[in-house]
Amino acid sequence: MHSLIDHPTTRYSRPSANQAAADAIPILVDDEYHVFHLSTPPNTIRHPPRLRSSWSCLRSRDLITWERDATDALSPGEDIESPDADGAWTGSAIIGLDGNMHIFYTGYNLSQGGKQVILHAHSNNRRGTRFAKSASPIRISGDLSQFEDIDFRDAHVSWNEADGCFWMLVATRLRKGPYWTRGCLALLVSPDLEDWTIEAEPFYAPNDMFCPECPEIFTLPNGKWYLAYSRFHAPDAGTVYRIADSPRGPFRTPRGTSGGRFDARRWYAAKSCPKAGDPNKRIYFGWIADKLDGQWSWGGDMGMPREVSADENGHLVVHPSREYLDAIFPASSLQIPILPTLELRNESSTTTRFFPTGRHPRDYRFEFSILSADAASFGLMFRTNNDMEGHRLRFTSTTSSSSEMALLRCPPPLDDFWADQYNQHLPRDVDGPEIARHPAVDVRGSIVVVVQSNVLEIFAGGKSISYRLPITGGMDVTPKDHRDTDTDGERLGQSVHELGIFVEDGSLVLADMSLRCRVLREGGNETK
Repeated sequence: MHSLIDHPTTRYSRPSANQAAADAIPILVDDEYHVFHLSTPPNTIRHPPRLRSSWSCLRSRDLITWERDATDALSPGEDIESPDADGAWTGSAIIGLDGNMHIFYTGYNLSQGGKQVILHAHSNNRRGTRFAKSASPIRISGDLSQFEDIDFRDAHVSWNEADGCFWMLVATRLRKGPYWTRGCLALLVSPDLEDWTIEAEPFYAPNDMFCPECPEIFTLPNGKWYLAYSRFHAPDAGTVYRIADSPRGPFRTPRGTSGGRFDARRWYAAKSCPKAGDPNKRIYFGWIADKLDGQWSWGGDMGMPREVSADENGHLVVHPSREYLDAIFPASSLQIPILPTLELRNESSTTTRFFPTGRHPRDYRFEFSILSADAASFGLMFRTNNDMEGHRLRFTSTTSSSSEMALLRCPPPLDDFWADQYNQHLPRDVDGPEIARHPAVDVRGSIVVVVQSNVLEIFAGGKSISYRLPITGGMDVTPKDHRDTDTDGERLGQSVHELGIFVEDGSLVLADMSLRCRVLREGGNETK
């Protein structure tokens, strides 16, 4: 197996330099993590070729050392009539009554109008080292008249102990209702994983999204049931969760939790499995989108494993996997010489301070805690030039222990009149200048910021924000001809500061500061 410590080039985050990772399908078997995930065909950028995906598999017992299977677990059908000819899409893995691993996945076929069907593949062992695909979709009986058949995907199969049968949640849409809000989940049941019966009424239909994706349902020792799924076109886009006292709901949106959103729009299709040895926690895996030719694409880098548990209110909180974090940034990493405490103060103005990270650090991990803050706002600056163009993580205090946390692009675009007058037509990204926001984050604990190449992951108060920063150098896995040309200050020939702090009209004291880097030496060799 390949250690992230001994082999830093091991590709946990992507299957290869010219492929992207997408939807994760994790399963824990005998305390071993099997993380299936979709992989794009090499050198693809847009639909439909990029979505002709296969299933790759990563395996680990400790979240640190990973083995990537040499061959794909599933690949698209070679015959144009195959139900998965244009993609083996998302689904789930489960140990069946025969003790072997089974996969249920989505078949996509453009020659059939893009119809999506649920397919079954089975292995002859528990580890799922090889799968045999069924030639036809699963057998479904019952009344399907309420549901569309174009969007019918992402099967999540689990064993329901109370009902004594298997459940399958399918992401789909209602045939009738307002076009943009028909997204729902259908429930199918089976005694044996072979014959399925669909329930006539939707299992979950919130009337507020186009179509859900990648659902899962699980319970924790607190007795609560959790329904998680992803939303690509809806309020609170990203991976969200809902809470109930029963597996049949009603599933409610947790209050004061960013609409039940774990992260933001760019950490997507995240799914989980139990943490080995700890039933109170689950490990989540999700991907952070590539930005290619100036547009957000499907698939990207797998984010670091994340540990999720319930707080005293039953709300789910997310933290980075410390095992993984300490492996990629061990104590032997290059320690940037900064004082453990920093105080900044400036009344009626904004003051800034940049860290001496060097011009192009490949990866870094910055941790700190907020000792005191009395300012209009404060936070971090990423890849910022001398004209203060870049990205900011802004905290705005709402109570003594809570802040609004937002990731911003600075400066925001101008109204057309002003843009014409000053000839400053700034980018108008689909995310908007406010890329992500959590309205209430407990800032009393440690705040962790990790940048690997141009992938940014932020953890604070049980929430996270993930994003892909502009490229400013170092190593990048994006195909050269399709990299995002927006490189902030470097497009103007300016130097770019990798990491800094700002304080707006007030004072800020940070403590317990630590900055570890892995930098790319000339010639491509890495040092820690």
